Amino acid sequence: MKIKNLISGVVLILIISYLIYYIKNNLHNFKQLTLTNPLYLIPLIIIFFLFVYSNGIILKTLMKPFKIKLKNNEAFGLAIVTNFYNLLTPFRGGAAARAIYLKKKHDFPYVHFLATLSAIYILIFLVSSITGIFSMLTLQEKSTPILLALSIFTIFLLSIIIFSPKIKEKNNKWLNRFIKVINGWHLIKNNKKIITITIIISLIQIFLTALNNLIAYQIFGIEITLAKALFIAAISNLAIIVAITPGNLGIGDAINVFTANIIGIPLTEAIAATILLRAVNLVIIFILGPIYSYKLIKRKND
Repeated sequence: MKIKNLISGVVLILIISYLIYYIKNNLHNFKQLTLTNPLYLIPLIIIFFLFVYSNGIILKTLMKPFKIKLKNNEAFGLAIVTNFYNLLTPFRGGAAARAIYLKKKHDFPYVHFLATLSAIYILIFLVSSITGIFSMLTLQEKSTPILLALSIFTIFLLSIIIFSPKIKEKNNKWLNRFIKVINGWHLIKNNKKIITITIIISLIQIFLTALNNLIAYQIFGIEITLAKALFIAAISNLAIIVAITPGNLGIGDAINVFTANIIGIPLTEAIAATILLRAVNLVIIFILGPIYSYKLIKRKND
């Protein structure tokens, strides 16, 4: 665990250091950016709440086959708390906090939770990959390596869904995590309701993230197309795969910035919009995280 934390900390420090270095050397470009309308921050906040609420819906739907009925506020609170503890711990520790709550409150086994969560990510990544492919195909700025990577990843995910392989776990714990993702699909592959709702919500979330990007750039007076916003949103979802820092802080942002740059958005503008979005999300999560942590702990004890 200490090695994981060390890696996470080093990566985060390197990314932040480079960000500070870049901003310092391009300060004149950032000074040219102005907030055209601060009121646009309001829809950013609303969209964030809708995104988190949709995560709660997925969780609530996922629990029903196991005879666990989460209340709407409870599911929303768990989504908030997951984000909150993801920011406090590396390697997406929020999922562990959520699993502990479900175990203590609803006697839901850790193994089932992690396996079903992995299965859900197969669908989320598939929707994101396909969206990424189609959005890039509509852009003038195309990247053959990225298109190829997305296509290979899509085929890989479809092969898991179609053939549903059952793989024996190995001695390597890192390889086992990957194997558990594949094997987890067996738990939901016959549940059409979970699959349908997850796909629909994944599409909604990508469009919400794309809308967030459109607004964030518009705040600085920067116009980007819906196709570009969708492509950034799709790759942003896939960035969860490399979430080794708290809340994917730094890594997810860097991926967003360079993804935007690949499709023709200048680095300065991409950094400004990404920092704004991250700042809005952090403020909301750090306000609501402790509140819902207390509420859920109180509920668990009751």
